[in-house]
Amino acid sequence: KATVSVLYWWEGFVMVFTLLVAADVAGDKQNLELVFPSHPTLTETEAVITNSYMEEYPGHHFSISRMQFYDEGISKWVDLVSSAHLRDFLQVYAFNRGSVEVQKPIPAPRKPKRLSHAQIARQPSPQLSAEAAVPASAVVLSDNATHDEKVHAVFDELDINNNRVIEPEEFRRAFRVHSFDFSAATVTDLFSKTDSNHDGVLSFPEFQLFAEMYPTLLDSLYFRIRDYWEDFRQKQNIKAASDALQATKDEENRAHMTHVESQQATTLQEKRLATAESALSDAIETERQAKERLLAIQRELENTMRERSQKLQDLEIAKERERQRITAHGEAQREADKAHQDLAWQEAEQAKSQDKERQAANAVLEAQRETERARRLEAEASADLQAARDREQQANLALMEEKRQTDLAAERLKQCEVELQLKTQHERELQHRVQEALCEIDIEKQKRDEDERALHSAREQEQAAHMNHLEAQRIIEEQEKKMLAIEAERQAAIQRRKQVEEQERPLLEQEVKLREQRESLEEMESRLRMEATAFHSTRATPRGGARR
Repeated sequence: KATVSVLYWWEGFVMVFTLLVAADVAGDKQNLELVFPSHPTLTETEAVITNSYMEEYPGHHFSISRMQFYDEGISKWVDLVSSAHLRDFLQVYAFNRGSVEVQKPIPAPRKPKRLSHAQIARQPSPQLSAEAAVPASAVVLSDNATHDEKVHAVFDELDINNNRVIEPEEFRRAFRVHSFDFSAATVTDLFSKTDSNHDGVLSFPEFQLFAEMYPTLLDSLYFRIRDYWEDFRQKQNIKAASDALQATKDEENRAHMTHVESQQATTLQEKRLATAESALSDAIETERQAKERLLAIQRELENTMRERSQKLQDLEIAKERERQRITAHGEAQREADKAHQDLAWQEAEQAKSQDKERQAANAVLEAQRETERARRLEAEASADLQAARDREQQANLALMEEKRQTDLAAERLKQCEVELQLKTQHERELQHRVQEALCEIDIEKQKRDEDERALHSAREQEQAAHMNHLEAQRIIEEQEKKMLAIEAERQAAIQRRKQVEEQERPLLEQEVKLREQRESLEEMESRLRMEATAFHSTRATPRGGARR
């Protein structure tokens, strides 16, 4: 009962933070409603979720690999990477390493069957001053308490060491802590008057008598104790809000640094992408130039091939002419041989004629005529032989010229073939360069695509970091407003309490004075009664004394 009361008391003033955490346990979806005393960090969130699920399902291993939350703004699940994303009653999904994820609807959230020890351990204990400890009565103080409830609550508040009596120091501490403007002598006098059996402590019946004697002082003590703990709770709320604000500011600073780093990464990635685009443009330009050179070489190669074909035709023509010249030279030689044969025949005929001239005198004249005719024929044969020799010489000269032209054409053809081989080799080199340029373009395109994907990812991270930063700033503003509201409420309560104390002071002084006057009157009445009793007893005695 005491534990429940303390938890209830803490829950009354701590800034409770609730998360709905779903997970897969042994193939079934579960959804627990986990309560935190304040805005948790990611580490605290993961620890509480792990402990809660392991205590809720002790027979199953539970270990978180990553967490996501449902972003209602974009209607999809997003990775939980910062505590700035956490909001009250946010739906979170924890991926369990020890379970195979299955696609099933997430059930409605429910509270754990038992409070997780991790959640209890996470709740901070109140740091009390040396003046006071946390009493159980702080839980039940209310505005509508009865007189007996007030007596019990104040007695429990004053009884610090729980020995069921109020010691003098505890009595003085109560008046000192709760700012009663009484002198030490007045407080001691109040204690002494209440200690009816003079044992140095106040028992509960004696304190009840004190409450009957000083009802206004009891009410003042009760409400000042209530205000004291209300102020204590407000201080704890302010401290919790301040701690949460500081934690959120730390998260905001980390989110800001992450945003700056993401911006720097994005800028660097943009530079890399620009460099990749420039390299790709250079590779494309190199490929274009190589293709242009290849086309030019191919055109030159085609021209060279045409020239080679033309030179081959010229060489064939020259060879044909050479063959014709050789044929003409052979004919000229045959004609020369024929002329030689004719000349030899004519010489033989002349010898025959001379023989005939010697043989026949009568036939001298005829022989002379024959000789003359033979000489004429010999002269003609000599002329024909000379002409044949001239033609043979001309044919030899023409043949030599044709051979020279043929050799020149063959040399030109050889040079053309060498040039053709060089240009063919150059073409193959240019084709190889074009292939290399195409490969380089493909590589640069891959790099560009990778840089574009990296840039897209960096921009998404930058956007997420920016959203985290804005969300952290929004949470900081809300927490600052809450803390200012709590502080304003506390200051207003302090002002009201001061006003009430100012109004109570004369009433309390008047009550104490009236009690003193009443006690004086009661003492006077008692003394007068005693005197009257003594007087009447004296009058009742005979004047002459006793007689025998």
